[in-house]
Amino acid sequence: MTLAPRSAAYIALLVALGSFGPLTMSIYTPVMPAVGHDLSAGPDAVKLTLTTYMLGFAVGQLFYGPLSDRYGRRPVLLGGLLVFTVTTLACSLAPSIGGLIGLRILQGLGAASGSVLGRALTRDAYTFQEMPLVMSWISLGQNVAPSLAPTVGGFLGEWIGWRSTFWFVGAFGFSLFVIVLLGLKETNKFRSDRIDIGVLMNGASEMLRSRRFLGHILPLGFGFAINFGMLAGVPFILQENLGFSPREFGLLTLLSVGGFTLGTFVNNRLVGRVSPTTIIARAGWCHVAALVFMAGFSLAGVLAWWTIIVPHMMLSFGTGLIVANANAGAVGMFPKLAGTASSLAGLAQMGMGAMGTVAVALLTGMSSSYVAMPLMLGLAPFAVATLLSARLLHPGAAGR
Repeated sequence: MTLAPRSAAYIALLVALGSFGPLTMSIYTPVMPAVGHDLSAGPDAVKLTLTTYMLGFAVGQLFYGPLSDRYGRRPVLLGGLLVFTVTTLACSLAPSIGGLIGLRILQGLGAASGSVLGRALTRDAYTFQEMPLVMSWISLGQNVAPSLAPTVGGFLGEWIGWRSTFWFVGAFGFSLFVIVLLGLKETNKFRSDRIDIGVLMNGASEMLRSRRFLGHILPLGFGFAINFGMLAGVPFILQENLGFSPREFGLLTLLSVGGFTLGTFVNNRLVGRVSPTTIIARAGWCHVAALVFMAGFSLAGVLAWWTIIVPHMMLSFGTGLIVANANAGAVGMFPKLAGTASSLAGLAQMGMGAMGTVAVALLTGMSSSYVAMPLMLGLAPFAVATLLSARLLHPGAAGR
């Protein structure tokens, strides 16, 4: 069966391509403490397996877009899915924490193909005016799998072991490979004759000189830094400090990731009534409010699951308002270089996301009588940066 652009099946593929990268990350979070126990590694080393995955994901953003602009979406996507499937199987067999850290970089490189090319495939099929609403619905759909993934990961971790989470996502990646191989035709109508590094650099330079382009990708990146930092820190607080099991943690995560779903749903209702740039500019206040909430209870000496999960919900809600609008605005500005624009947007997401996990790993490694305070301090600069960078979208900002 051929997946015709703009069909329901085509949208389902876009959702799946955007989902498996975040799914791979979120299904793993409930079993992170178990990984440390099994491989005799401390929490900081285990957190690095999340960081290196995102670094690989970020680096992959640089290649898939330009390659797909030259060779087409389909062959490049097939190559990325194959790399992901093979390296995921290798991760499930990792004998040491050092081996897993290294393999996660390669797994992230493969996973980046779905995120980058999913955005490029969206731009191939829809007009610039349609993209905010289409991407908003796609983002809502994409959130279903990652929101359920921690629960699945928690159950798999308790029943079979942490390695089974890699078997699960590996099977998902291979299924996507088969679907793309058999059902997807090429959609790139502006394919270049060759990869001209000069042209690509000029195109990327033009994008990075555009205040409006930066006004879209920087809040997006800072928002992901906050949410991925939470993913790195929360499992250890809830499981090691509060005694929750991986399965219980997975169930609690449904609440926090539900905030992203709610944010995306609210954005769907606002599109057409409120400008996307206004939504992005206001969303950062959700991040600030959440961290103030967390800091207040931490300083008061109150540590309970809800003092962590409620702020996580608020943070996710704010990011849910940003994602679709920022991606649509960034990629839609440059239709002939949609792959490259998608790469830069993805690089901002995962590169800054990795920075968020590093900040959290460094600060949560410090002893503190206020358990959640190091987590809040690690994320606070990103919340402020989200607000400040969104000012680039102000009508008075110079540039394209």
